[in-house]
Amino acid sequence: KHLDVPLEELRVGSEVIEHLPMMIAQLDEPVADLAPLNVLLISQAAHRAGMKVLLSGAGGDDLFTGYRRHRALLLSKYWGWLPQGFRSRMASFAGHLPSSPHAFRRLRKLLELAGGSEAEQCIGYFHWLSTPLLRGLLSEEFLATAQRDPVEQFYHTLSPALSPLEKMLALEQRFFLADHNLMYTDKMSMAAGIEVRVPLLDQEVVRYASQLPDTFLQRGSEGKWILKKAAEQYLPRDVIYRPKTGFGTPLRAWMGGPLRPLREELLSKEVVESRGWLSFPALARLMAEHDQGKRDATYPLFALLCLELWARRTIDGSISSFGQTRGDKTQSDLRASG
Repeated sequence: KHLDVPLEELRVGSEVIEHLPMMIAQLDEPVADLAPLNVLLISQAAHRAGMKVLLSGAGGDDLFTGYRRHRALLLSKYWGWLPQGFRSRMASFAGHLPSSPHAFRRLRKLLELAGGSEAEQCIGYFHWLSTPLLRGLLSEEFLATAQRDPVEQFYHTLSPALSPLEKMLALEQRFFLADHNLMYTDKMSMAAGIEVRVPLLDQEVVRYASQLPDTFLQRGSEGKWILKKAAEQYLPRDVIYRPKTGFGTPLRAWMGGPLRPLREELLSKEVVESRGWLSFPALARLMAEHDQGKRDATYPLFALLCLELWARRTIDGSISSFGQTRGDKTQSDLRASG
């Protein structure tokens, strides 16, 4: 309204999950995120409107901060001076907190990492499960061939002179931005014949952002501080400083509803044991804890669904969709679905 730009809203419901096997086929990777389907729907709408190119704000959070984990990392200074034993007790207490509502879930994550080193905290914010719990899910056969966590490997190549926030941003740019956000944005937009450009990742902008001190990035609870200050001459404050809105979906609600049949099919004892990657007793315990509200395992379980869908397409040569196995969908099918 402020810029007098026409807005077209796309309303998406749980029916979008029917395209999950299609999404895995198009991405060619087991990406555990429904946001790529949002990109596909937007790109299809743009294509219908005769557009060829879209602009994306990708990179803003990864260069200038803005994710909750950036704020959480800086909060550690308030208890970093406490004795290790006390911080370990804080981490133990976290296990007794409920997994919902979201305020308790975030506090639980914050306290779980309180007892760790700087490295463990930086790396831990990129994981949905602790390393011991994750390793417990894997079968002995798989563990025998498992390699070191690539996030951990990359972290230890970073200069000790970097601040914790700078190290976390380096992880964002290497993994979450390049391997996730940019990858799915490019592949899903191209599926609809749309090119997406990312002006915030212009080399000069990236170079400039890398030279900024932490206080110009995350200032208290305000992420992207310098970017927002620069925007004040162009946009109303209530637009610039409104609460951050993610690009995701209500996955937690859908996992207990429309995605439940897919979970029961793809993570059944028969399927898990035949694949040989996971320990089904450990997985069954995790699912039970999730269903009882003792642990929020929404994203790990969704990741395993996507992994199985990817395996069926890539290893088995088929793709599963809600109780049936059928031939692979082509890119033209993706375009037709729009």
